[in-house]
Amino acid sequence: LAQGFWFDPVVPGLSPVEPFWKVPTSWLGCVPTLCSVMLKDGRACSRLLSSHWTKASKSSSTAPANACSGSAEWHFFHAGVLDCPPTPSCPSDRPNTRRPIHLPSVPSFLRDGRRFLSGKATSSHSAPNSDDPPAAHLAYKVKDIKDVSTLLLVARSAALSDYDDPKFWRHCSLVAQRLISVASPSELSQLLVAVADANVQDDELMYNIGDACVACSKNDLDTDTVARLLQAHAQLEFRNDRVVDRMKEALYEQMQESRATASGLAASYLHLAKLMQAGCTLRPSEDLLEAVVRMVSQHLSFFTVPQLSQVLEGHVLFGMRGDRQTAGLLTGIGSVFAKNAEELSAKDCAIAIKGFAKCRVHDEHLMNTVANRLRERGVREDLEPTQLSDSLYGFAKFTCQDTALLDLLSIEARRCLHLMDVATLSQVVASLAKAGVSSQVLTNRAASLIKRADDSWLDEATLPQLQVLNMAFGKLQVSDGPLFEACAASYLRRSGLEAVTLPTASTELLVNVIHAFAKVHHFHADLFSAINSVLIDRFDEVSMTDLVKYLHAISKVEHLPPPPLQQRILERLESDKLNTLGVFDLLKVATAVRRLGIRVPSLESHVSVVLPHENDSSAVGGGLGPGRRLKRGPKKRRQSARKRKWTW
Repeated sequence: LAQGFWFDPVVPGLSPVEPFWKVPTSWLGCVPTLCSVMLKDGRACSRLLSSHWTKASKSSSTAPANACSGSAEWHFFHAGVLDCPPTPSCPSDRPNTRRPIHLPSVPSFLRDGRRFLSGKATSSHSAPNSDDPPAAHLAYKVKDIKDVSTLLLVARSAALSDYDDPKFWRHCSLVAQRLISVASPSELSQLLVAVADANVQDDELMYNIGDACVACSKNDLDTDTVARLLQAHAQLEFRNDRVVDRMKEALYEQMQESRATASGLAASYLHLAKLMQAGCTLRPSEDLLEAVVRMVSQHLSFFTVPQLSQVLEGHVLFGMRGDRQTAGLLTGIGSVFAKNAEELSAKDCAIAIKGFAKCRVHDEHLMNTVANRLRERGVREDLEPTQLSDSLYGFAKFTCQDTALLDLLSIEARRCLHLMDVATLSQVVASLAKAGVSSQVLTNRAASLIKRADDSWLDEATLPQLQVLNMAFGKLQVSDGPLFEACAASYLRRSGLEAVTLPTASTELLVNVIHAFAKVHHFHADLFSAINSVLIDRFDEVSMTDLVKYLHAISKVEHLPPPPLQQRILERLESDKLNTLGVFDLLKVATAVRRLGIRVPSLESHVSVVLPHENDSSAVGGGLGPGRRLKRGPKKRRQSARKRKWTW
């Protein structure tokens, strides 16, 4: 409305050419209610205006004869807010054919008022018509704004338009701080959300509004206000322990007093988890977490499917698993999802399957519900790259045997491959490898993407993410030399400013890197040498399981470790820790040592005791050492199918 909507001439006291900002102050009372109602129903919005105008017309002696309730509905029908014309209940409800309604240049955002006010920008809003009046943040002078409602409208308009003028947002901040004393905590929280949506970091504004919300009484802080304040802090990853701790107390008090709403509780729980994951706050108390779990479990019927998805996502971020309350809550959420399967969006499906996998709650009914929902093409195409990787992760974690569904998801992954970063790509490939689905087209395209990408794109991934990607390609037996060369170069390029580099990485991760390269028998001298140097300095951190994996990997590529590392390995194998190895691990060590040409008398005696029928000749290589394998004769030609048929 503030963008220049022109009123119907039947409204008393207004001429057909007067814009909205010239409306008398007495008429402005319906604007906040109008905006809130328009989110839900455009017809209800028209009824609100019609009732407001009708009351004013009765008190006005100059009210026209046709200023009745139907005029507003016809107004919104011509504006495009109503899909069908109103049903006339009296002759005055019909439009006046002699006097047409003047609607010059109705703004495009008003034709789709629901999406505009709910925060979803439309194509018409992103590319406005030349006849439309300017947006609110361009039509108003921020310095001259005197009330919070107008400032909130301007800030939302700028956030939806991705308006990033620092001077504009600085003026908004100054006006907001000037109006803090007359604004309610609800209005201040909405303003912070608008600022956070625009990704504007203003510490002064965050601290001042936070202090104002902390100082207000508990009756002024409802659950939705708490949720919005936590949302703004989580989006900007802004740390303010005083405000966040007060919001935790307010949330707990409202649950105790039965004043918490379903929307506010679910959103607050999720944003608290995001703040904890970002390191902006400590983990909430167990009393608060248990209270949330208990309240959601006992009032599942009050929560919608998106709100339960928020609770489930918060559960994943908090890492709550293994206890009886969590299992009961997830079972209840799964039953609600199964009953309302048609309401599950693509995002809800991804959150559900990943949440149950992370919390280690196996629910066959939920898996079938999500699988059936994702078989629908319209739902499957709405999956974003991260949601697609989460879905694949959940199905792979539950060892899903539905290869048809996994093939459909792999096809979707191929379509959005260019939108994925290394972390998402590694999870997609690793999930398919874990599920045993070999998509040759997807792996080839992923390998080509990595080889053709810039070094900076690959270096954005952390070492664990890059290691998971290499291990996935190794499990799928993608023997692509240039691919592993590019990954090895990325390992060696890591600067000392990064959180995890080769010298600071865990020994388990370093061993897994060598293991991934050995799966496809690819040897990179510089990378293996760098990892060996780290293992020499930190050999005490290498567990016996990692040592078995390391020996088994380097024996595949016939890489002999340097003498200092060999000495440390011999000392470890001569100790009593061999008794902790199982039969298969013991056989792996014996085979690897013989292939590398290293003699360990204690290992041989231990193998002879545990495996009395095992001898040196049964092992691969027969103790010849690296590079000295027995040369086998030419491979015998395979018999034809006809020959095998008659001689089997």
